[in-house]
Amino acid sequence: MNEPLVTETAGLPSLAAEVFARVWRTALDQPGFALVRFAHAVDSRALRRAMVELVVAMPVSFVPERFGRFDQQVSSKFHRDGAPPASLLVLGYEPTVVRSRFWIADASAAARAAGLGLKEYLAANNPMFPAGEAALAPFITELSVPTGESFLLVVNNSLLPLDGANPLGVLHKAVIPNPDPAGRRVINSVGFTTGAPGLPDAELYRFLTRDDLD
Repeated sequence: MNEPLVTETAGLPSLAAEVFARVWRTALDQPGFALVRFAHAVDSRALRRAMVELVVAMPVSFVPERFGRFDQQVSSKFHRDGAPPASLLVLGYEPTVVRSRFWIADASAAARAAGLGLKEYLAANNPMFPAGEAALAPFITELSVPTGESFLLVVNNSLLPLDGANPLGVLHKAVIPNPDPAGRRVINSVGFTTGAPGLPDAELYRFLTRDDLD
């Protein structure tokens, strides 16, 4: 269930239902994330189109609430990206020689085990501090992320309690053991949500066609 999915860019619509089932879960029998690899090389603009096309093909209507494109070589702690309480995060990684390690923490499962809502659990066990991360240890999965190729990571970024209907979020963190000042580790990021107006088409067009970084 946690193994990477492999596809051609043309095959993304047929993969959307599987990605959706893994990620936009309402129960804890799914992981809350999906790693998607490509069978052939994908350039930056094709990667960004793939990020959007994958979500458009999902069985729920999502709208973009933010776009980003940046060079990230700073390690992070477990966190959720700032976003509406029901949110889907799609990260598109461009090929790089900068190696990284990536983990998912199922904070929703940890909250259920503690008998708390997710928001209350994170307030009591802040994962930015060692004790909070230690409490998550039984719920952490390290992903085998590729190096030197494009790939997608789709994450349930929600902050909602387990009630049988809410999407159940996870946390993520990355560690870059050896940053390379002469290299780049470019990540394209789109936050999606439901039931909101979304961003103007002009912002989507800029995200799909830009060459600069934030």
